[in-house]
Amino acid sequence: MTAVYLQLAAYACATAFSPGPNNILLFSSTSRYGIRKCWPLIFGIWAGLIIVMLLCGFGCAWLGELVPQIVPVAKYVGAAYILYLAYRTLMRSPGAKKEDGPSGKPLSYVNGFLLQFLNVHILMLGITAYSGYILPHGYTVPAVLCFSVIMAACAATGNLIWATLGALLYPLYSRYYKFVNAVMALLLLWCAWKIISV
Repeated sequence: MTAVYLQLAAYACATAFSPGPNNILLFSSTSRYGIRKCWPLIFGIWAGLIIVMLLCGFGCAWLGELVPQIVPVAKYVGAAYILYLAYRTLMRSPGAKKEDGPSGKPLSYVNGFLLQFLNVHILMLGITAYSGYILPHGYTVPAVLCFSVIMAACAATGNLIWATLGALLYPLYSRYYKFVNAVMALLLLWCAWKIISV
């Protein structure tokens, strides 16, 4: 089973490090506010992600039947939420300079948490990974827990990498914020398009 978990981790890392709504949002937010102010958003993303992965593991058979029914509605709700995040990203300004960073408030824990439930790709990723790597070896509670932890840990690592890159680029953000905001908003629009084109 160790080999299966290693294969799952490789798969999870390959998907978690790519530019998706979570990573783009974190990159954008930390380039604007720094990592310290964005910890609530990061923790919200992680909390939502672990719950979604647990739901995928414990309810894989049920979700497999339910997903075809909810995807047509959920993908548009998720895309609309990502469009809202793209709008907020585009409209941000660097704000007044202060010793502790720019003024304004980054997205909250709730924003990060809700994004996981509105992002159909996360749900599909969880179901696909669980069905492909864990389910063939039988259903056990420890296997579901290991699956959820591996998926969440790989995603968290990818999130931290993107958040750190955003924070490192903070000095450039204050100089080129309109361009950075436009690029991040366009990437979020691309994510929304990918969701509705599923």
